[in-house]
Amino acid sequence: MQGSKKVFLRNSDTPTNLTQVAHGTFRAADYCELHSHATMEEVFFFMSGKGIYTVGDQQIPLEKGVFVRIPAGVSHRLEAVGDEPLEYVYFGVATE
Repeated sequence: MQGSKKVFLRNSDTPTNLTQVAHGTFRAADYCELHSHATMEEVFFFMSGKGIYTVGDQQIPLEKGVFVRIPAGVSHRLEAVGDEPLEYVYFGVATE
């Protein structure tokens, strides 16, 4: 499962390197598969809930106020844990 995401801005909406601006919610046991983006950097700001972000060989505990940057080409996996929804704001930025 991959939760839900409301996209506010797509790359087709702007002439900049932004690829996406969105708000997302993962419920308990929602996750995204391990993956990477060759030409896109991602940043996440978590607003509520608990989770674990695996970024490369690091496991980052997630809670309100945590900011995570994922460089292009680095494998990552997001997972919600606990009872409260994991909510975040997300930006993707093209590197090429």
